[in-house]
Amino acid sequence: MRKVTLLFVSLLLVGCGLMATPTPSPTSRPTATPTPTQTPKYYPTADPQTAQELRYRLQEPGGYYHEVTAPDGLQFKYFSLLVISSGEIGTLQIGNFALDILWVYERNRIVAKYPLVLGVQEGNTYVPYYVGYSGTPERQTYLDYLQQHGILERGRKIFPSISGSYVSRKGIEWQSCGKDVFCRLGRYMQDTYSQDYKVINRVMGWEVIPEGWALAWMWDAATDANSIPEAQKIDLP
Repeated sequence: MRKVTLLFVSLLLVGCGLMATPTPSPTSRPTATPTPTQTPKYYPTADPQTAQELRYRLQEPGGYYHEVTAPDGLQFKYFSLLVISSGEIGTLQIGNFALDILWVYERNRIVAKYPLVLGVQEGNTYVPYYVGYSGTPERQTYLDYLQQHGILERGRKIFPSISGSYVSRKGIEWQSCGKDVFCRLGRYMQDTYSQDYKVINRVMGWEVIPEGWALAWMWDAATDANSIPEAQKIDLP
């Protein structure tokens, strides 16, 4: 009897082991939502009337790389550019840099419109980009000076330029520029937007210009001190 009982128990255990294990019901998973791709944004182009006036007033410029040899034999290399003030000023925040900007027009096949850096605030340091200013490097004092002297008037001729050992006919080697605010901002603009080639080859504005970029070169302006009155500005609509 004991053997029969043990046999029965053994068969019962084996039978239980052979029973099919219920398949769990599949758990519904949320449908993956693709991460939206940010749509690139670009600056507006010059309005047709202003573009036509600039084409009429200014001839399309040629190359503008310069090499000047001083009497002591030192060679001075630089790029220079002529742009026209739109009279519109604003600000841009680029990382730790707070930029004061002036919207300018560049005369080329397609008249480009983009921001030129007026000055840069980084922490407690402010760097004016107008080489004709010799006052206190304090933001409001500097901006007041530009307004009071009409430097930013619509139609004013402005001459951005860049020079130094890091400038050559091939372009601008920002990595060799240095560590001051000017060099770091210029390096950031090039590393982020890669617009230097278009600027130095006179094709800026032939394609759309990305928002956030600004021409971060030092600049001079046509004034009584360096030009005759009738050559300082262009009448724009």
